[in-house]
Amino acid sequence: MVRAGPVWEGLDLMKLPVFDRLGQATGEIDFDEACLGKFVNYKLLHAAILMYGANLRQGTVKTKNIREVTGKSAKPFKQKGTGRARMGRVRRFGSRGGATAFGPRPRDYRQDMPKHARRLALKSALLGKFRDNEVLVLGELSLAAPKTREIAGILKNLKVDSGCLLVIPRYDENILKSCRNLSRADLSVLSDLNAYNVLRRNRLVFTRDALEALVREVSKS
Repeated sequence: MVRAGPVWEGLDLMKLPVFDRLGQATGEIDFDEACLGKFVNYKLLHAAILMYGANLRQGTVKTKNIREVTGKSAKPFKQKGTGRARMGRVRRFGSRGGATAFGPRPRDYRQDMPKHARRLALKSALLGKFRDNEVLVLGELSLAAPKTREIAGILKNLKVDSGCLLVIPRYDENILKSCRNLSRADLSVLSDLNAYNVLRRNRLVFTRDALEALVREVSKS
């Protein structure tokens, strides 16, 4: 039974079924959602998602201004008498191959958030998933060798048709190599879990060891 400690004893527990690789329920786990908080902090989640999204931006987009465009400064033809619109230089803004006005320049989009706030945002994201019944528990997951077909079969047996995030307790190279070619599944080690990854996919699949480690971790904070 997964418990967060005596401070939450006496409260109602969630009954989470535990599935095997064939998608058959083999038992249940009692999970106390109080270890994740009393409510979902949507304002904090919004700030966290903006931060993680901004930190994913490279900020390398750049256009040339009029000083950087190659070309002469002289007028390409005289002002009057040609029947054409007047034109200054070929490097001017608006000309084909010319400069771009107020174009993007390289910049750093990175944002920051206190560590405590990031942890609270993660708890809120997990709490929302548990309350929406979007969390599945897999009894065990281990592979002798990398095999994408086996991971895909397990997710199919769990009836995870849409995208999902698979959470494991520690780094496993075989599981990592097996999941990286799945377009609708992401893999995360418990220590790397964050609010953005949790909310990015519709379903959340914990291994039993990962869920027990999660409860031990949040009970300390």
